[in-house]
Amino acid sequence: MKRSNPDYSTTVVEEKPLETLDYGTQSQPVLKLKRGRQALDASKRLAFELSQFSTQQEILQTLVDLEKELPLESLEVVEFVIRSLWERFYETEDAAVRVKVISLLGSVAKFPGVNVHAIAEELIKLLNAKDEDKTKDSQKVRTQIFNTLLTLGRLLDQEAKIIHHIEKGAIEHLKDPHFSVRCQCLCLIGHLNQGLDGGPSKLESEPQVGAQNLLASFAKDSDPRVRTSALQALLTLHDRGQKLDIAVYDQASLALNDDYEDVRMAAIKLVWVFSQADPERTVKLPSSDEVRLVDDAFIKICHMVNDLSMTVRREAAGLLGSLHLVSQKFLEQTLDKKLMSHLKRKKTEHEKRREIHASGGADSGAWSTGRTWGDKAPEPEIDPEDVSLMSSGACGAFVHGLEDEFMEVRSAAVDSLCELAYRNSSFAVQSLDFLADMMNDEIESVRLSAINSLSKISQHIQLREDQLETLLGVLEDFSGDTREAVRELLCHCVFATRACLHAAIHALLGNLSKYPQDKSSIWRCSKFLGEKHQHIASSLVPELLSTHPFFATPEPSIDDPAYVAILILVFNATAKSPTMLAMFPDHTNRHYAYLRDSQPDLVPQLVNEKSVSDLDSKRFEDGGSQTAKDFFESVQLRLRHVTSLNPVSKQQTLKTAIQDLKHVKSIDSLLSADAECLCLYLQCKLMIVQAQQDKMWTVPAALCTHQSSGLKSLVENILSTSYRVEHTFTGLDSQQIFLLRQLRLIAHALQILVTQRSSRTNERNLNSMLQVWESFLNRIKTFSNFINTENINTDAFCAEVVSFPGFFESNITNPAGVVDYVQSIMLSHEVPCLELHSSLSQASAVLNEPRGGSDNPLCFSAGLTLGVNVEAILENVPDATKVKVQVVFPDLRCHWFIPKRDDIHVLSPTKQRLATTVILSHRGWSEPGLVEVSLVLKYTPDVDEESVLKLCSREDSSTDEETRGIKHTKSAKDSLVDGVINLCSPVQVCIMPKALR
Repeated sequence: MKRSNPDYSTTVVEEKPLETLDYGTQSQPVLKLKRGRQALDASKRLAFELSQFSTQQEILQTLVDLEKELPLESLEVVEFVIRSLWERFYETEDAAVRVKVISLLGSVAKFPGVNVHAIAEELIKLLNAKDEDKTKDSQKVRTQIFNTLLTLGRLLDQEAKIIHHIEKGAIEHLKDPHFSVRCQCLCLIGHLNQGLDGGPSKLESEPQVGAQNLLASFAKDSDPRVRTSALQALLTLHDRGQKLDIAVYDQASLALNDDYEDVRMAAIKLVWVFSQADPERTVKLPSSDEVRLVDDAFIKICHMVNDLSMTVRREAAGLLGSLHLVSQKFLEQTLDKKLMSHLKRKKTEHEKRREIHASGGADSGAWSTGRTWGDKAPEPEIDPEDVSLMSSGACGAFVHGLEDEFMEVRSAAVDSLCELAYRNSSFAVQSLDFLADMMNDEIESVRLSAINSLSKISQHIQLREDQLETLLGVLEDFSGDTREAVRELLCHCVFATRACLHAAIHALLGNLSKYPQDKSSIWRCSKFLGEKHQHIASSLVPELLSTHPFFATPEPSIDDPAYVAILILVFNATAKSPTMLAMFPDHTNRHYAYLRDSQPDLVPQLVNEKSVSDLDSKRFEDGGSQTAKDFFESVQLRLRHVTSLNPVSKQQTLKTAIQDLKHVKSIDSLLSADAECLCLYLQCKLMIVQAQQDKMWTVPAALCTHQSSGLKSLVENILSTSYRVEHTFTGLDSQQIFLLRQLRLIAHALQILVTQRSSRTNERNLNSMLQVWESFLNRIKTFSNFINTENINTDAFCAEVVSFPGFFESNITNPAGVVDYVQSIMLSHEVPCLELHSSLSQASAVLNEPRGGSDNPLCFSAGLTLGVNVEAILENVPDATKVKVQVVFPDLRCHWFIPKRDDIHVLSPTKQRLATTVILSHRGWSEPGLVEVSLVLKYTPDVDEESVLKLCSREDSSTDEETRGIKHTKSAKDSLVDGVINLCSPVQVCIMPKALR
């Protein structure tokens, strides 16, 4: 049967100017506006078609199409769909169709205003029907009914009566022979049980306990899927805030020995829940001893680390790290391989003698004859069921986890071991050897996890020579992430001996010669090694600086990265041990002054060797911050009165303020971002003031063709600068972003005004006018949506701008009137000043690799690929996924490469490290060429800015466009067309694609 297609109608309206209307002489008939028939709603049409189809395939396809239309448009359509679904349900006998109908009823019931009670009551009646109801013949239908009742019950969570009614129906069907029905009923009870009076169980005084016992009883069901659902329902009760009874803990402990993996997984989680909810409760062991519940749970979970299933072992190893309250004796057993006797506590000889002495008896030490009262009794017979070599309790749990064959288990064990060691200093010392061994793991992620774990517990440990040897061996790893993690670990570690520091220094220098791209990371590591080992480093100074008490040694080159790494370590050690200054040769003091200026973040200020200029600079640093802040406030105060000045004085005041802000930026790093932000905004404001006062507005439009070129360049600068301020400065509020969007709107309007005045009169037809104003109307729409979303307080100017689309529509046949209206608004508007109330931070990037400056080209075969390593430090970039690597080839083709998420590593809340590889390819070149590599920030513009820039290029020749494109690309400015902002200066890399012979 073919589907009925909805009727569509098209209305054409022809308008004629009023002054030309002449009904007596018009030759063409007047078209009248007619109201066409409204198209039938798609969802309503599909619901109507349900009653027309008879085959299962057609009905199911219609139901699937109807599901795709959700959510529906109105309550009237929803009610019609519900009626159609019920009619189809009672008409069909196919189980698959009934299941889909019931599923759709649950989805449609989520629409506000739907009578959920009626749907729930009808479904309950279907369950309770005993006679000729075909629903009872299909377990799939019953399962779906309970699934839909669960959805409806969540919508009616405040209606206790209907919830109790639904729950009662689920309890009655727990005896259903099919496992899926029982599983769904258990899930429903877990999600909807409220523990109110008159609850599901009448055998218990407390309904919560009754529901829990009911669920726990099904943990012994014959079907493993039902057992899993019962335990998961108990977990759901806990998640909903109900306190679980201790009897459930015993049942969960028994389920740990279940034959099926899913049951054991749910049981482990349930045991862990009890250890977190009531850790200090005492429980009895089979040996009649009592232990804390958290200790017993810890032992049980440790035992599951030896499970046959990898998933269970991983879950158990991961949960161990969260049991922070476990006793020390059980915690230490996890690193011991000695087998325990099923947690049976045996008294030591010292305890036995103490008890005999307290009772007044004497221990002769002879063999027992059995004839003396109080003589040592023989050992009781041991039940074979209680003896199990695998039931070793907590003994060696982490050892087994760290030696597991699956990396998932090893990684989880490393994380848990680190978490427990971080909170226990003595346990951290014991676990040091095990974590050090994991740095030799075959999987890189496990090695990284072990290295990061050692970094977290470094405050509790001291590395010995053998442990450090294992650690330094990882520095030879090919993976840059692993090497970086090891150096980060060395920054936090404390060495026990002088030999350890000596070995670490030589390992870093060897690492620097093998991987020169790691220079910045190695220098940073040298800084922390010097800070933490100043007393040990003092004995190594003569060897490190190659000094001799009698012979003059040659002066090392300050351009040698290895020598700089040694100086950074020595200078940082000297900062806390000034006695080392006397050991420095003269050239070291000179090198210190150079490094102090070139690397201020790595080289500290030495105390005893300050010159007068150093003292003056220190004194200036102490008081300079407050002075710069006061000066910055005075600049903002000056800008508040700029609106009352005449145009000439206004421009001069803005230029002076811009120079003052540049000075503030240079003298105080704390105010650098604030000063830069306000400076860029004032530049935009100054350009708008210059555009508003341009002479072209006072001359006839016919003479404006060549006088408007300067104003067009101002518009482009305003747009690009405002985008840079909005997307590179973090901390701007909605009101400040509103001012930036207002700047772009004014600049866009000025661009249109310039275009209209420069264009010829015969070009001002309706079609060209719509093309010119289309992007401006879109910008106004975006501007209006931003105002409504952020609840911005607007003024009269914004009100006129927001109402402009209506004015444009009513005056679309009068282009000159529209231009005059916009010109009167834009040229008279005073752009408000930006007021900064909080400190800002500016996004930036430091490109460490590639370094550039090399005349040796990187050669590769034409048509093949060349990998260029890119390593950079990102600062104050809130979303690093928007950072892209930009490569500009000599032929001005520009490519952007998107780094992977794994290439971005978080160093601190405001600093990230980007390490990626850019793949280049090109045709053969006759000689080497330079490509520019830089980092850019991608953003989404308000509108298509390319259409705005094209407004000023319609009269330009193609040669001018090409020259302008070359100038734009080579100047490395922000690209409005591509929507990117440069975060750093480009680095030139010389490459040479060789042609294949």
